[in-house]
Amino acid sequence: MSVRVDVRAAGREVIERFEAAGQGHVFRFLDDLPMRAAQALVAQAASIDLAHVARLAAAPKADSGARRIAPPGDELVRLGGDTAARREAARERGLEELRAGRVAVVVAAGGQGTRLGSSAPKAMWPAGPTSGKPLLQWHAEKVVHWSRELKRAIPFFVMVSPATARPTADLLRWHRFCGLDATWVRTPCQAELPALDDEGRLLLATTSRIAMAPNGHGGTYRALADAKLLDLLGDFGFTTISYVQVDNPLIQPVDPVFVGLHVEAGSRISSKSVVKTGPSEQVGVFARIDGSPAIVEYSELTPAQSEATDVNGELLYGQGNIAAHCIDLAFAQEMARTELPVHRARKSVRHVDGSGNAVTPSAPNATKLETFLFDAIPLAEQSLVMETSRAREFSPIKNATGTDSPESARNDLVALFRGWHDRAGVPAARGLLEVDPRLAPDEEAFRRLHGVATGA
Repeated sequence: MSVRVDVRAAGREVIERFEAAGQGHVFRFLDDLPMRAAQALVAQAASIDLAHVARLAAAPKADSGARRIAPPGDELVRLGGDTAARREAARERGLEELRAGRVAVVVAAGGQGTRLGSSAPKAMWPAGPTSGKPLLQWHAEKVVHWSRELKRAIPFFVMVSPATARPTADLLRWHRFCGLDATWVRTPCQAELPALDDEGRLLLATTSRIAMAPNGHGGTYRALADAKLLDLLGDFGFTTISYVQVDNPLIQPVDPVFVGLHVEAGSRISSKSVVKTGPSEQVGVFARIDGSPAIVEYSELTPAQSEATDVNGELLYGQGNIAAHCIDLAFAQEMARTELPVHRARKSVRHVDGSGNAVTPSAPNATKLETFLFDAIPLAEQSLVMETSRAREFSPIKNATGTDSPESARNDLVALFRGWHDRAGVPAARGLLEVDPRLAPDEEAFRRLHGVATGA
């Protein structure tokens, strides 16, 4: 028996299942592959639930149908002006939760830096204005500060994808877990789904590998559950997950005020928002859909809705989503068992054609299937949105140049740090400026560090 026949025999059940589903073409090059490559292809195919993929592909679009969209209601909390007392009360409640060891941090880091012109994961992109510390280290060291302040370990879970798992684990080891308690640092991996062409057929990335893509940040719930980390948190008395995304160096993974508001409200999932820069800013917005709090993607609003204003001239749909959430642990466990709505993203997917030649399309040629973490919001009995300052907490790194780029994020960080110095009356050097996140992840910590009253 030849090697090729042997592989076909061993994988017969898988091959037959794919052929019955009209996806047998993924094995067209099987007989020409080396043994290990052939075995890897069959093993990858065996891991794909074709019935699940077909169900997702056939499901109605998340944004389809006639929906009643309205501005957010009393779930929106604004802590400006005369609300200092409420902010301080929320901060104290959040500190109670942190001191009691009930808050864990999850950082979503499954993305690669392709839009940045890099083959490395976003988590490895330099963030520190002068130190060049990578984004993941930058966030981890903010958590280090709080662990030292509270004298207790804070779980630090980094959700990776198959493409970022190895380099992320290497980064953490190289930096000795960034000063965190290594026993509480974990890297759960989100699942992948196949990319589909316009006929619903799977694409081959190479002659021996099916083209796959991460299943979206909605996969966070299942990834944590599959890694038994939700059970672990429950066993140790944790009740709140603080979720952030790695590409935003300004965000606070540990925010006592946000945690306090979330817990006080009995919220199952809470979110942070910033005021949009204008109607055309491409961020999801907080709204109500058919009466329930939700996030609406910017592309789902009509031009009239995007530009509509209230009597004060503020955008009706002007609260932008910055992908920062507090999630009740029990709710996360429920969502891990819930099939969230599917979103279809048209993307350009490199693949091989029927002759095995590599194809780099110049226009979108495939559909990627994703779920979004925030699609759990309408399923929550209680939710909350806390408006925060863009200058303080939102400057994502997404593009190579221009808006939302490494340069814009660096400039925003420097401006943030210079503001801290100016308001505290602390002299600062000209040019680039950096505050070590281990010493002061936020302005209040910076003022304490320099002996300046926080109310000054």
